[in-house]
Amino acid sequence: MAWKDLARSVVPWVLPPKIGDLLRSSFSRHAIPAPELKRNQALFNRHTGQRCFILATGPSIRSQDLAILQGEICMGLSNFFVHPDFATIRPAYYCSVGYHDPLPVDGWTAWLNELASATKASTLFFGLGERDRISTNPLFDQDRVFYLQFDESGDSIPIRRPDLTGPIPMPQSVTVMALSIALYMGFQRLYLLGCDHDWLRHLGESSHFYEESEHAVVRSGYNEWSGLDLEQVCLSYVVLWRQYKALNTIAASLGAEIFNATPGGLLDVFPRVRLESLFSPP
Repeated sequence: MAWKDLARSVVPWVLPPKIGDLLRSSFSRHAIPAPELKRNQALFNRHTGQRCFILATGPSIRSQDLAILQGEICMGLSNFFVHPDFATIRPAYYCSVGYHDPLPVDGWTAWLNELASATKASTLFFGLGERDRISTNPLFDQDRVFYLQFDESGDSIPIRRPDLTGPIPMPQSVTVMALSIALYMGFQRLYLLGCDHDWLRHLGESSHFYEESEHAVVRSGYNEWSGLDLEQVCLSYVVLWRQYKALNTIAASLGAEIFNATPGGLLDVFPRVRLESLFSPP
């Protein structure tokens, strides 16, 4: 089976589950106007030589003191804004994906409004499928919103530095989306937190650092595991790991490094580092 076909066959999200299917439905049938993609040029090498902390939503974050990240450049993902230290961390960037069936529209709208209220100080990244919804939402400052176009016509494994002024390979995970953005912006050291990627350990049960009821979509009745099985989860792992390995190679070619600061979990692509070791003692 070609890798392109494998990627298209994967159903489960990755942070949160089913994201591959979400991205396909959100981006594959849209064309983004050139002027909107050109806006992304302003982000190119904006943070050359700096470090970035990418904050996902795995349960391991419960064991970490994230307040230490105050003053650091951070990128929040998905439902991270419900973290109790969110206001302290004040992520400069926030990365999310868009609506897709069978998400309940009312639940997604409620979640989007919660996101907008929490991230008024963040530059936001969305997939193309959310452009119309975001542009008509008065809660979002349109000057802080950027869109990415994803290409499903070729292999989903990236082979070169992401260029956000044009289509980039479709990511299997919002974390892959975030790494692509960070590499485009020139960060030299990238640290992943909350990337447990351990769904094999709790098949059929959602697990994040927050209570599931803290997600507006879940409160509206959505079950992300509905209809999934072990085969689909394993296919998801294969595509995701290949994307991570490719981005690791690309980062090295740029003189950048990606580290996994997640305690525990299954992600073994990147060197491990303890979060506390990155900060000098007072």
